[in-house]
This record gives sequence, C-alpha cells and structure tokens, in this order.
Amino acid sequence: MRSALVSTWIAVAYDIIAKARELASQGEAAPQKFVTKLENAIEANNTKVQREIEAELLTKANEDFQILAPHEYSALERLQRDRHLCAHPAFVLDDEPYQPSPELVRAHIIHALQYLLVHAPLQGKSAITRFEADLLSASFPITEDEIRSFLRTKYLDRAKEVLVKNLIKAIFSAPFSGEFIKYSSKIRIITIILREISEIKSEIYNSVMPSYVSDKVEKVNDSVLLNICPFIEVDLRIWDWLKNPEQTRIKRLLETASIQSLKESGALAALDIAPLSDVLLDRFDSFDYSAKMSIIVERPRKEFVGKGIEIYAHAESYRHAEDFGQSIILPLAKWYTTEDVAQVLKAARDNNQIWQAYGTSHILEQLFDQTILLLQHTRQYWERFVDEQTSQRFGNEGDHYSYPSLRTRLTQSSNSATC
Repeated sequence: MRSALVSTWIAVAYDIIAKARELASQGEAAPQKFVTKLENAIEANNTKVQREIEAELLTKANEDFQILAPHEYSALERLQRDRHLCAHPAFVLDDEPYQPSPELVRAHIIHALQYLLVHAPLQGKSAITRFEADLLSASFPITEDEIRSFLRTKYLDRAKEVLVKNLIKAIFSAPFSGEFIKYSSKIRIITIILREISEIKSEIYNSVMPSYVSDKVEKVNDSVLLNICPFIEVDLRIWDWLKNPEQTRIKRLLETASIQSLKESGALAALDIAPLSDVLLDRFDSFDYSAKMSIIVERPRKEFVGKGIEIYAHAESYRHAEDFGQSIILPLAKWYTTEDVAQVLKAARDNNQIWQAYGTSHILEQLFDQTILLLQHTRQYWERFVDEQTSQRFGNEGDHYSYPSLRTRLTQSSNSATC
C-alpha cells in the first residue's frame, strides 16, 4: 500500500511537469519560467533546487498553471502528505511504520486520475487561443445541440473556474475588438455559445458577467457598440447590467444608424427590450418595402406579423406574390392569430397578383398546415376563400385557381372532426 501511494504521487508529479512543459511550449509565461528553472537544476545536478521544485509542485499547478480547482488541490495535497509518511516510514511517533488502508490508497488513485492524469492541460491564454481557432474554423458546429455537445466535451466539462471566466470574457469581447471583422459571420454562433455557458456554468457566469459587461461596454466605441444587441437577445439581463450612459448611447445609435448598420450588427435582436422596441419599430416603419422585406427574411419575429402581411397584400406581380409568400408569410406563420390568417386570405383574395400566381396554391396549403391548430376559428375564412375562388374560375386553368388541394384539406379536416 505504501508503494502504491508513492507511485501515485510520482505519477502526479510527473504529470504536472509534463503539463507545464506543454503549456510552456504554447507561450504561457508562468510555465516557461518554471520549466527553465527545472531544466537548469537538472543540468547543474542541483538536488536542493530539485527538492524545492517538487515541494512546490502543487502550489505551482494551482496558482501559476491554474490547472487545479480548490477541492482538487486539497485532495492532491493530502496525497502528498501521505506520500511523505509512506516514503519516510520512520518519521512517525509510533513504533509501527505508517500503513495506509486499501480504501485510502484507492481514493488517492481515483483523485489523481479524475483531477489530473486523464486531462490535457487546458488553461490560460493557450486555451483561449485554441478556442478562438476552433470558433473561426470551417468545421465549427452550427446547430445549438452540436455547439452544446462540442463545448461540454472539449472545454466546459473539464474546465477550471479560471478558464470558464476567461472564456466568458473572450466571447463577450469578440464583437467589440479591433478584429471584429473576422467574427462578423459568427455572431449568431457566439451568442449561442455564451448562452450555453450561462446554462452549463451558471454560477460562474452570474458572478462574472454583471460587472464585466458594465465595465467593458463603457469603453466600446460607437462604431461597434450596436454589436451588443444579439447578446441582449439571449440574455435580457445584459441591458440592465449596462450603465445608464451606455443605455442612452445604444438608444441614440438605434435612432440614427443606417439600415445596413442595423442589419450587420443584428440590432433588431433588441426588440425584446421595452425601451428599445418602440425605437426599432419606428425605424422599421420608415424603411421602404425592399428594406422591410430583407429584414423580415433575415430575422422573422412576432413583431413583424402585421407588417409582413401588409407587404404581401401589396404584391405588384406574380413573382413578388410568390417571393413574399415564401419568405415572409410562411416564416411568420408560427405567430399567427385567427385574425392574421383572415388578413392573409383577404390579401390573397383581393389581389389578383397573388391569387393568380402559380405558386400561391402551394404557399396557402403550407399556411393551412402550419396554422392547423387555429382551424376551429379560421375554417370560415378558408371556406370563404375557396368558395370565392371556385366561383371565379376561368379559362383552361380554372381548376388551378379553385385551389382543389385546399378544398380537400378542408373536407378531410371536417370529416376528421366529425369522427
């Protein structure tokens, strides 16, 4: 048992030194200084310094290399003390040599594995650099589930508190840095990452973010200040963490920024903040149809339902009717009320550029399917639309304009309800 404990400590000591060498090769200052001291002592055969280095290993790993959490440091410190008793059995008050129990030995081995041996060094600037490289790579995941799994597996599940703090700061700071351009296509992913960290490491996130947001944004230039809006969308508390002068600056920029600036910064993500919602909706109303459409296409939201239907109602060609139907009407359908469905059908009924467009039948069939839960209240509007279109059939294409597939859907849903 004594041999097992001594061997476990040797493994721990060797592993800390190996991790220090790897961190040093990645440019970490503290590990570089440690490795230089160690190599000089080895080369000079200075056993006194070598003993001092071993005695300070855990302290270095904890404070300088930052590869141990507080409870991990405590557990490995107990291993070091027990190692001394095993390696020097005469240094005890009792006549009997120190004899650790099998349970204690197993506990030390498990702690050494869990807290140190099975993990790669993942702290400091090198870890942030590796994370940035991952983020900017073409292979970085794009779906929320994939991002969550990637973060947990590669970083968060084995990250020390200091790494999580540094990650939070680096992620939030990215859109405000002088190199913002390289992150411009990754804003959505960055905000998802921050949200995942806030859920997985909520205690650390909540302890870091309020003060960091307040201090960081205070120093941000107007040219990139609106980049904070997508962050506000994923955590509304960020708005409250800002100081009043910064809130005023953001509001003023939203009132004056160009449509291009609003789109590039994702500023419309701030619609959920009451003091900003009115400003953004007023700006939206001032844009032409083309700008409104591009905004809705890129960022469909509940607030745009009425405005989207209005754009659809004013379609000036068959092509516009089909484009508006696919890119505006259908993406907004998940927020529709009974009245919204009625307005869409009225627009299609009143505008011959819509009801005569070849693609409208397919669009309305999709709308019917997407709003099926409202059918109890919207059936009358669907039936009226189909009946009126049937009575207006003309030419060889009359069957198309009568929307037979919609009539079939209505009949089937009616039969199903009766059953």
